[in-house]
Amino acid sequence: MQVQIFISPAGGQAGGRQTREYVLRKRRLTIGRASFQDLQLLDPKVAPRHAVIRPHAGRLRIESCGRERIRVNGRWRTVASLSEGDTVQIGATTITVRRARRNAAVQLEVSEPSASDEADLPALHSLSLRETRLSAHLWSWLLVLGVIAVFLAPALFAALNVPARPILRSNTWVPSDRLWESGPLHPSHQSIGGNCNACHAAPFRHVGDTQCTACHKNVQHHVDVRTADVALFAQHRCGDCHVEHQQPSRLIQRDSRLCTDCHSHLRQLKSNTDLLDVGDFGAHHPDFRPTLLERSGSSTPPQWHTVRPPPGVRAEEHSNLSFSHAEHLKPKGIKAPNGYEVLQCQDCHRPNTSGRQMLPISMEAHCSRCHSLQFDEHDPATAVAHGDVTRVFETLQAHFIRTYLNSPTPPDQRASPGARRPGGEREVMTRDEQRRARDWADQQSLLIARELLEKRVCVECHRITRVPGATGFAQWQVEPVRITQDWMPLAQFSHASHTTTACTTCHTKAAASKASADVLMPVIGVCRQCHGGSADTTKLASDCGMCHTFHLPGRGLFETGIQAKRHP
Repeated sequence: MQVQIFISPAGGQAGGRQTREYVLRKRRLTIGRASFQDLQLLDPKVAPRHAVIRPHAGRLRIESCGRERIRVNGRWRTVASLSEGDTVQIGATTITVRRARRNAAVQLEVSEPSASDEADLPALHSLSLRETRLSAHLWSWLLVLGVIAVFLAPALFAALNVPARPILRSNTWVPSDRLWESGPLHPSHQSIGGNCNACHAAPFRHVGDTQCTACHKNVQHHVDVRTADVALFAQHRCGDCHVEHQQPSRLIQRDSRLCTDCHSHLRQLKSNTDLLDVGDFGAHHPDFRPTLLERSGSSTPPQWHTVRPPPGVRAEEHSNLSFSHAEHLKPKGIKAPNGYEVLQCQDCHRPNTSGRQMLPISMEAHCSRCHSLQFDEHDPATAVAHGDVTRVFETLQAHFIRTYLNSPTPPDQRASPGARRPGGEREVMTRDEQRRARDWADQQSLLIARELLEKRVCVECHRITRVPGATGFAQWQVEPVRITQDWMPLAQFSHASHTTTACTTCHTKAAASKASADVLMPVIGVCRQCHGGSADTTKLASDCGMCHTFHLPGRGLFETGIQAKRHP
């Protein structure tokens, strides 16, 4: 077979000055990118051995040498017969058959891409939908019907046919509404099992609050349900903060914007609120305002209520207790029964079993080792009770009555002719002896009580007042003491998470405090040394949920608030 090849740039004409002519005598003509091919095409899209042209049954035939396809007259083929006028496209090169007669030279015109056509090379290798003989409309409708059959029809069938739900959901090979799950249930909700309708009561609708409160009946609201503030939450639902079927599985959405969307402009929602606006913790959070205990009136037993000082007012605790941190934290130590002893914060402030909060301080556990309640240093049994003034007086009276009775000679009758002597006691004291014994015991008890309450022991820590017009033991009143245990009841803090930090790092003024009225809670600037806003990458990112919760105690059941929103 004699092959006459005319090679010209794309758009050129055979016979022009730019046309190159080759005459080959071959049984077959090989085409490819390799250098040993008869017709070498320098195109990276062309295989090293791409195609071959040879005579077959009196005609020319082009065949692919592998899986590469060839475009003949605009159609993709692997084998095709060639006639005069046919065009073959391999990569970016077009081959046109000019003469293909038997016993005559075969003429092929090869049109190579020019430099200006290089930008169009990717388009030459694309396959259009029309070239596949497929209809876009047909496959679009088939895809839509397939989605409906696989995803929508089972979910709709399960929503309408209640008995069929467990059958569909238990079979993993049958499409069901489980295909709509975006992720697994949180571990706290896995007890629901496969009962999707426990939460999804209506198809294609968000889970309502009533489905949540059906199980969570004791959850408290964010505001008092007896007030009109419940209307502020009319457009919100549980699912705004509690997100299910997420990966990774987390039940509480911790985005601070869920809180700051309201708390950054509270007065626009409620003009008479005394709460301050709050934004990002790192820059737009007001300073802490601790909640203190104050006594209400002078009732007995005393009544206490919580107060919070206004912004800018120094907080003071009026606990009726006298205590100096500076005195007890002296570097050289404090005088103790066994000499000077250096005290540390943890000697008195000890965490509870959870480590999050501190245990209350008591006289018996923390103070009695140094502050003795004995009124007779030679007799350990003469210690009075702490915290109960009535028992103090009873202890004093009992002690001096025993002293009177156990004395061979009554203290008030040392020279009396009728004094009792050992072995001569009468079994029953006379009424006059009983009166004298009580009078003497009362006098001695009042003397010791005055010393304990006004001069030493009790007065060192407590506030003692005299009751006008009162006599006897009723003339002294020890003011009741109650120390604040929860300084920020609407926030949560864990000492266990801060054990690597020294106490005075946060409570900076403790070592210099001389009055129990000082509130030694750290200011927000101390916390910001380590904690930043939710987007702060240089510090510990702290969102609202780290210290605050939405459901607050004493606000009323959340379900009640739902009813109020529905029936204003």
